Amino acid sequence: MAITDYKTVFSEYHNGSTSFIHILSQPVATTRDAAINQDDTNKLKVASDKSAKKIDTKLVFYGKHTADKVMQLNQLAYHTKQPVCFIDCQRLVDRYVEETEKHLSKLVAQAETENWILFFDEADTLFSRGSKVKDAHHKYANQEISYIFKRLSQYPGLSILSISEKPTLHIIQHTIDSVITFR
Repeated sequence: MAITDYKTVFSEYHNGSTSFIHILSQPVATTRDAAINQDDTNKLKVASDKSAKKIDTKLVFYGKHTADKVMQLNQLAYHTKQPVCFIDCQRLVDRYVEETEKHLSKLVAQAETENWILFFDEADTLFSRGSKVKDAHHKYANQEISYIFKRLSQYPGLSILSISEKPTLHIIQHTIDSVITFR
C-alpha cells in the first residue's frame, strides 16, 4: 500500500517530522462502507469507544484489500474526530539493532500529545525479522516485537496494524485486542 491510497479520503495531508510519518486529518465523510462482517463492525465500535476514553486499544486490519482498509480508517477518523498518523513501516524499520525502538518511542511520545490514531501500514515488516532469527544480527528481533507491543500498550489511544500475511497474524494475535478482516 502507499500513502497515496489514503490521501484521497482525507482533505488535509502533512509530512511528519521524519520520512516514515504522514499526518492525515479532516476525513472526508464517505458514503460507501467497507465490506466487513457485523461482528467486525461491533469490534470497531468498541475500539472507537475505548479510544474516546483514552484506553489503549490495538487492532489489526488483516487482508489485502486496500480500498476497504482506506474506507474503514476514514470512518474511524471521522467518528472519533482524530487525525491519523500514518506510519510507513518499510521506512520505520531500521537495520541497526535498537534504532527501530528509538524511532517508535519518539513517535508514541509525540502521538500522546497530538491524540492521533496510529496506523502502521505494512506492519508485517515490523515482525518479519522475528520469525527468521538466523544470525547474531537478528537475535534481538523477538525483543523488538515485545518492545513494540509494550510501547503500544502504554499509548492511551487507538493503534492499528495493517497486515496481509497470515504468519504475522499468528505471531501477534495474542497481543492485540481485535482483528478486523478484509477480503
